[in-house]
Amino acid sequence: MKQMVRLGLILLVITAVSAGLLSVVNDVTKVVIQEKAMEANLVYMKELLPDADEFKVVENPAIGDVEGVQEAYEALKGGSTSGYVVKTLTKGYGGDVVMLTGINIDGTVAGIRVASQSETPGLGSKIAEVDFQSQFAGKSAAEELSVGPDIQAISGATVSSKAAIAGVNASIKLFQTVLK
Repeated sequence: MKQMVRLGLILLVITAVSAGLLSVVNDVTKVVIQEKAMEANLVYMKELLPDADEFKVVENPAIGDVEGVQEAYEALKGGSTSGYVVKTLTKGYGGDVVMLTGINIDGTVAGIRVASQSETPGLGSKIAEVDFQSQFAGKSAAEELSVGPDIQAISGATVSSKAAIAGVNASIKLFQTVLK
């Protein structure tokens, strides 16, 4: 009995030290990780709306009201709004799908970029490929898009395809209700 308590205390100390070290490492790396993610987002935003001079974070509390929307950026060209980029998070087959959707000020989808996903390699992961993403460019942002008439789903990866379309639809909803 006495030895079990002793081993339990040793295990408790090891766990507490490990947790403390993980906390310190998390604090040290959190800022760097956020900076790298913002740099990657900026590259994607420039690909989606290449004419924009700068991207400004849209600070509107109503953004949080649209399910799946994480952030929105206003694309500015010469001080005027040229479009918006919306970052969404949806659920795919393998986990979260984080993507950026560009919407031109004229109400057309400029394109999408998948920032991160953990879909099945060779199937669902095709949502990050140009062939799938290019289907969205030029679509009207007046109404939600759907599988079939608007976007051809990836064969064998319907859940992943729908996750990408859900991200675009959340962006369209935000554009129609808040940004426009």
